[in-house]
Amino acid sequence: MSEVFDVIVIGSGHNGLTTAGYLAKAGKSVLILEGESHYGGGVATREVTVPGFKHDLHSANHLTIQFNPLITRDELKLKSKYGLEYIRPVADISTIFTDGSCLISYADITRTLDSIAVFSKKDADAYNKLYKEGLEFAPLAIEGMFVPPPPFGAFVAMLDQSATGRNVLHDLQRSVWDVLNERFESDQLKIHIMRILSEHFVDPGTGGEGGTAFLYPAMLDKAGFCTPRGGSGALVDAMIRQLEDHGAVLRANSKVVKVLTSKGKAEGVRLADGTEIRARELVVGQIHPYNLPKLVDGLDDQILYEIERAEHSTFSCCTAHYALDAPPKYSHEDLNDSWCNGLTTPSLKEFMTVFYDLRKGEIPKVPSIGTMSTHKVDPTRNPAGKATFLAWRVAPFKLEDGRKWEDIRAEVEEETLDMIDSFLPGLKSNVIGKAFDTPEDIAAHTPTFQFGDVTGLSGSFAQSQSHRPTPSLGQYAVPGVENLYLAGTFMHPSVGGVTGGGRATAVKIFGDKGWDFDKVTT
Repeated sequence: MSEVFDVIVIGSGHNGLTTAGYLAKAGKSVLILEGESHYGGGVATREVTVPGFKHDLHSANHLTIQFNPLITRDELKLKSKYGLEYIRPVADISTIFTDGSCLISYADITRTLDSIAVFSKKDADAYNKLYKEGLEFAPLAIEGMFVPPPPFGAFVAMLDQSATGRNVLHDLQRSVWDVLNERFESDQLKIHIMRILSEHFVDPGTGGEGGTAFLYPAMLDKAGFCTPRGGSGALVDAMIRQLEDHGAVLRANSKVVKVLTSKGKAEGVRLADGTEIRARELVVGQIHPYNLPKLVDGLDDQILYEIERAEHSTFSCCTAHYALDAPPKYSHEDLNDSWCNGLTTPSLKEFMTVFYDLRKGEIPKVPSIGTMSTHKVDPTRNPAGKATFLAWRVAPFKLEDGRKWEDIRAEVEEETLDMIDSFLPGLKSNVIGKAFDTPEDIAAHTPTFQFGDVTGLSGSFAQSQSHRPTPSLGQYAVPGVENLYLAGTFMHPSVGGVTGGGRATAVKIFGDKGWDFDKVTT
């Protein structure tokens, strides 16, 4: 006889664990099935170089989740009961240029403006103006992030009712390049913002992604690039403690190959080994839209058509993890207090060739590398006096010249380390352990990272709000299959990163079932 649970959750990514947490707290029997040997999906911290050095494999910055009631109201007691602690660094992000100069975004907006003013006083004033405009709009944006979004047309109509809303709507339809060129004059500030957005897989030249630039100063100032003490995976660890405390069951190495349906309802799942498990109430699938037709039979033609049209980001990245015998040496003391330090050129013309190369399927020769060192911000991740160091470099998923990533892995790995060493002299000689992932490795990490896109899908305006991931799937439920819900980074509000967006899935489920969501959030 098959096992039976109230709820089955497919995948253990943090979004699915979020949804599961609310359902378990409501008293439902919950089973989480993970196909891999470890839990957390893209939110994972592991010792992949040398014992004692903890590396964030993918997610490292937890910005958007800081606005989520999951955290702000501690709805699942992750902070007060289950050990989650966030660190806000003195400086969130910096960009170090090849000429030795740097621009630093501090947790203190006044210090950020002073850093910008070194390059342009006019830009410091313009940045402050953009910051204040973002602050005015941010409450409205945040209010709609962690609940099911309104219909796309209603969202546009709402913005169209005020001057501020129309200004935002205009920027949402433009490119990051358009928004920044309109407002700023210095190459360095434009590069600084474009570089960090590119690490969220935003191509600054692509239309429909300008909203990320509009909200960037306000969101960064209000939350910052927080990180859990002990590593990004500490969030998942706290979620697992909460789930197990409420009786949930987690099983690794349990790959789901089919959602079982009958008479238009989801009734359970089948595993790769043939085991079938039943769900009394519902199934939550962290199933990327590209994989949905493989797991669910009988989808409507319109759903299939929209899935075929869904667009992933146009590029991916390589990630390098290093165990360092000594901390890196920075040109500016405050860079030791900055969590994310980017390395690139001060020339906007040179910087933009990065994206021209990516569109052609070529590996950019101009450096655009993001780095993190744990030695100052969170020394619990490395032995005393040493450092855990992360670097990521934007790269195409498919190489236009027909080469395979595996054939050039060693070459690109060496080139990347040499680039980093050119900014941080002596770092290469301090490496005592390393691990390197190509875009293909990243895609293989979890089914959510299709084509090496850790954001799930492109975050363009056309794929936002209730049209994310597609218009038919934007309300967290699969039309035509009752009791089948979706959670994942490919859903609203995520455009990559850690959001706790599975809360919106939980809100949808509780509403559909007539359960009291407020009761489980207190």
